[in-house]
Amino acid sequence: MFTQVLLGSTIVLGATLFLNREINSLETTRYEIKNKKIPKEFNNFKIVQVSDLHNKTFGKNNEKLLKKIHEEEPDIVVITGDLVEGDKNNFHVSLNFLDELTKSYEVYHIIGNHEQKSLIKKYKKEYELYFKEFNKKPIINLENEKVVINKDNSSLNIFGLIIPLEKYPYFFKNFKNRKEGLDKDFIKASLGEINKNEYNVMLAHTPFFFEDYSDYGADLVLSGHVHGGIIRMPLLGGVLSPNREFFPKYDFGNYKKDDTTMILSKGLGGSKVLIRFNCRPEIVSITLKSE
Repeated sequence: MFTQVLLGSTIVLGATLFLNREINSLETTRYEIKNKKIPKEFNNFKIVQVSDLHNKTFGKNNEKLLKKIHEEEPDIVVITGDLVEGDKNNFHVSLNFLDELTKSYEVYHIIGNHEQKSLIKKYKKEYELYFKEFNKKPIINLENEKVVINKDNSSLNIFGLIIPLEKYPYFFKNFKNRKEGLDKDFIKASLGEINKNEYNVMLAHTPFFFEDYSDYGADLVLSGHVHGGIIRMPLLGGVLSPNREFFPKYDFGNYKKDDTTMILSKGLGGSKVLIRFNCRPEIVSITLKSE
């Protein structure tokens, strides 16, 4: 009996330690993006992508996360949505993180579905205060906007596309929108014309409209939302998307369509449904290469 209890306790302890490591360790995934449209002045230009923090902390005041970012020595940092958790009001985590991050870097940000949900959920009043404080931060918050980054006599464009909340399909809500997609008219109406002779980076929280982003003319798309599929299985990939769909088409990594590349981050925070398994939190580091 004692042996069985000891064995059971050892298994439980081991599983607890493993899962704790899975959700609290951090890794950096690096990509090199080559494109003849990248100006030579932007050769080796480095972008760090932070996605889906969901008010999570990695060490005191997110010092472990900040250290990971500092190690990459990026030129800019982009945040691709869900910095907060719409169902929780511990948003001071995200505000403090932005305070520290903007001391060192130019930060570009878009909202995700959780920022949108926060204003209609139980903490609506609190999140009104969050956005009031958020708007005081020295970041570039893109709401269906384009900014131009200039370097010497060259430039590249960064677009921030906001996907409306009703376009996030769930089995129990908005499911009828699952196959509707976005078309060029929607994106063009949101972002305006795009110059396909220039290098265009698009920040879009969800990857599920990748074909539409490509058709619009984005060269590089940076997305999150899927949390890597939450549980990752060898050969099969991510098991579950936030849309409650099994084995999503896009879960993590590098995707190509025509001349468009999409980098999809596993993100940093957790899921209300399942604990991450074989799917460690990450930041993404992207180095642009001129051809």
